[in-house]
Amino acid sequence: MGLLASLKRASARSWTSHYENILGTSLALRLTATSQATAQRGEQAALAEIVRLEAIFSLFNPESELRRWQGRARLSPELSELLCACELWKARTSGAFDVGGAWSWDGEWVTRLSDTPITLNAIAKGEIVDRACAAALASSPEVFEVVVNIGGDLVVRGEKAVLATVTDPRCDAQNAPPLARVWLKNQALATSGIGRRGLHLYDPRTGRAVEHIVSASVVAPSVRLADVLSTAYSVLTPQASLVLAESEEGVACLLVTAAGTIIRSPRWAQQEVTNAKEIVGELAGADD
Repeated sequence: MGLLASLKRASARSWTSHYENILGTSLALRLTATSQATAQRGEQAALAEIVRLEAIFSLFNPESELRRWQGRARLSPELSELLCACELWKARTSGAFDVGGAWSWDGEWVTRLSDTPITLNAIAKGEIVDRACAAALASSPEVFEVVVNIGGDLVVRGEKAVLATVTDPRCDAQNAPPLARVWLKNQALATSGIGRRGLHLYDPRTGRAVEHIVSASVVAPSVRLADVLSTAYSVLTPQASLVLAESEEGVACLLVTAAGTIIRSPRWAQQEVTNAKEIVGELAGADD
C-alpha cells in the first residue's frame, strides 16, 4: 500500500445503515470509507445489486426469472451458475441440501422437468449478499471494508477482523451469554437449526422432520457456502458434518445437538475466542 493510500485508509471512518424487509429480513450495512459520500455510493451499489438479484432468484416475486422459468429456456448466467452450485452441493451432501425441482442441461439451454417448486432460499440469500458486498467494494477504491448482518448471517470484507457471537440455542433469555465468539476476517458466519424459534426442518431425502441438531453454525469464505453448509449440517449426522467441514478449505462448524452436546470442528476450535484477554488485546485492531 502506497503512502497516499495508507493516509486515506488511516483517515477512513465507518457509517452504518439499517433497513427492514430486505430479502424478507432486517439488514445492517456498515461501510468504512474516506467520506460519507463515498460510503453512501457503496451502500447504493450494494442495495442496487440486492434488488437486481432478487428479481432473478425470488420464489415470492411472480415476475422473477425463477418464477417465470417454464420448460426449456436460456437462463441468465447468475441463475445458471446458482443451479449448478445446487447440483454440486446436493451431491456433496448426499442429498441433505436439496432445493427441490428437477432440470436438465443442453448446452446453454436448461429444461425444467417438473412443476415442483425450486426453493433457492438456502443458497440465494448468501449469493446475493456476497455479490452486494463485492459491488460496494467495487464502487470506489476508497471503500475499504464492508460488514453486512442480514437475518443473523454475518459477512466481513476488508482488512480488519470483526468479533462475532453465536447465540446459545439452549437459553431463552435474550441477555444470555453467547455460546461462542469468533473473529471473522474476509469470512462469513451463518447459523441454521430449530433453536429457540420453534422452526421445523425436514430431511429432503425422507421428508421427515429432523430434530437431532438444534443449531449448526458455519464459518466459511463466503455467505453462500456458510448458508448451504449450515442447512446441510442441520440434517446430516454430526460425524458426517465434521468430515465434510474438514474437506472444505476455510470451513469450520459448531454444532449443538438435541441432547445439549456441543461439537466443534478442529478449525472452529482454532478460531474461537476463549480468553477475555484475547478480546481486549485485539479490539484495538478490530471492530465489534
